[in-house]
Amino acid sequence: MKGSVSMSKNTTSSETNMEIHEERIITDPTLVLTLLHEKKRMIVNLLLKNAMTIQELKNATKMNPGTIKRHLDDLMKNDLIFIAEERLNDYNIKMKFYQATARRFIINFTLPE
Repeated sequence: MKGSVSMSKNTTSSETNMEIHEERIITDPTLVLTLLHEKKRMIVNLLLKNAMTIQELKNATKMNPGTIKRHLDDLMKNDLIFIAEERLNDYNIKMKFYQATARRFIINFTLPE
C-alpha cells in the first residue's frame, strides 16, 4: 500500500483481505446521494486510486480531519470504502489506510414513472 507513514523496525501492519471489485453499480437512492455529495465524491475519487490515511486525505483535500473522519464513517457505513490496512507508526499510533471497495462506481438510478 502507498503511504507516507514513517515505519520503524518495530512497526506492525495488518492488511484486510477484502476484495476490490472492478466496478460497482449503484442503484440505491441513498448511495446515489452519498456519492453525489461534493466532499464525499472528492474523497472517494482519491481512494479509488490509492489507500490513504486521514492525514494524507487532509493534505490532498485541505479539509478538516474531523470532517474527513465523519465522511469516511458514512462511506464505510454504506460499504463504499473499507480499511485496507492498519499500521503502527514510530510513535505507536495506529494509522488506518482507507480504500474504495471498487475501482469504479457506476450510478444507475431511474426515477419512478
